[in-house]
Amino acid sequence: MSMSASGPLTDVVARSADIPWVPQGSGNVWFKPLRISVEQNRWINLLKVTTGGIVNRHRHLSEVEGWVIQGSWHYLEHEWTANPGDFVYEPRGDVHTLVADVEDEDHPMLTLFSIHGDIEYVDENGEQLYIEDARSKLRRYLEHCETAGITAPDVAY
Repeated sequence: MSMSASGPLTDVVARSADIPWVPQGSGNVWFKPLRISVEQNRWINLLKVTTGGIVNRHRHLSEVEGWVIQGSWHYLEHEWTANPGDFVYEPRGDVHTLVADVEDEDHPMLTLFSIHGDIEYVDENGEQLYIEDARSKLRRYLEHCETAGITAPDVAY
């Protein structure tokens, strides 16, 4: 049986409208955590990218699944484009740079990602810059809420 801080874990509904968007990276990129499990080192979040937004080059140390909700995006290192309704599977070890194909600020790219472990951000030579894991993702979310004066909805379960 799974446990939360208050006892046995039951069904949970994440009210995404109540969860704030958290800035990620170099601007025009935000994430909205729906679930972060530090115990399992995995998280599920919405990713929003507007015009000019890029998710810097990174390597997945575990697999990732994504479902495109709105807009389209591609990886600089691959030939395909992901469009609304598309499912994307990223195997362990895949290295790529996400670029959103957004022309209208009012229609950002939105994709739901399920991340199953660490993400290693790398430079142009493939050298590690830093590692993101469930603990650092949760910390970034909580720090953002505190700075913004927002009561952070519980996403850690």
